[in-house]
Amino acid sequence: MTFVTKNMTMFLLGCCLVISSTITMAADKKAAQEAINKAESSRQHAASVNGEWRDTGKFIKKAKAALKEGKIDKAIKLAHFAERQGRYGYEQAVSQSTQNDLTMPYYMSGGNIASSTIEGNGYITPELKVLDVMHNGKSVSITRASDKNATAMPKIFTHTARACPPFCVQPITVAKGVETIGELEVLDYLKRISHGDRGILVVDSRTPEWVRLGTIPGSVSIPWNKISLDSLGTFEQDSEAKILQNILSKDLGVRITKDGRRDFRNAKTLVMYCNGNWCPQSSVNIKTLIKLGYPPYKLKWYRGGMQSWVSVGLTTVKP
Repeated sequence: MTFVTKNMTMFLLGCCLVISSTITMAADKKAAQEAINKAESSRQHAASVNGEWRDTGKFIKKAKAALKEGKIDKAIKLAHFAERQGRYGYEQAVSQSTQNDLTMPYYMSGGNIASSTIEGNGYITPELKVLDVMHNGKSVSITRASDKNATAMPKIFTHTARACPPFCVQPITVAKGVETIGELEVLDYLKRISHGDRGILVVDSRTPEWVRLGTIPGSVSIPWNKISLDSLGTFEQDSEAKILQNILSKDLGVRITKDGRRDFRNAKTLVMYCNGNWCPQSSVNIKTLIKLGYPPYKLKWYRGGMQSWVSVGLTTVKP
């Protein structure tokens, strides 16, 4: 190949690259402009029912400015965000204005506005509809309430005035090193138990009269007053100490040595809960167990307890 021919080839290749880049740029600009047009249409649709969100127009203006500056990706992202806001604003306005047949906005229901009624579908998360666990030797399926007429809370959990003490609002962290968890984490521990993990125990710390009203499937009842010490860290009666020792060794996996020492190396991971964030029973037990030497990292606190569990419509079971 001669020098002239080589240069000509490189020149033509460069021209092709420029043309290709120009075509791609034009297509990207067109896509951005189409996204902006959709966003504007969505904004106007929301405005027609007085549902336009305050910042939707601002995002459209920013998208136009980004397109003018050649920031195509930014323009498209802003336009898509504005378009979603317009759609959500419209659905929210329609939902709020409907009196007899209430509907939920698309982004809350996971479906289209025509079919998204208050009635649920039983799903806990988009990936989890049911979790089968064993409770007192029987299989129980944990799901969510799907009846649109189901009440959100049992009457026992509707009271908001409770005497403090003892029913004081609990802190988000019960003790250093103890993880505070929510419903999905509790379900994950229950799932691990159902798959054969014997190193985990979900503990209902409430007294029997409360447990009889309903408990979390897969949990075990260990009343909080069976795991307690007085202000001096001792017991008033020897029988109380023996009860605690039996719970530690038989239920919680703590090895009691011949000289009476406690070996926590094989102790179970405990998920402890009681009635809710106003209930001190499980938090008192956690603090007591730590005093006895239980490793904090093996203690998990479901602060929301039964009140949070039933508030999201999760299955309960009576013993």
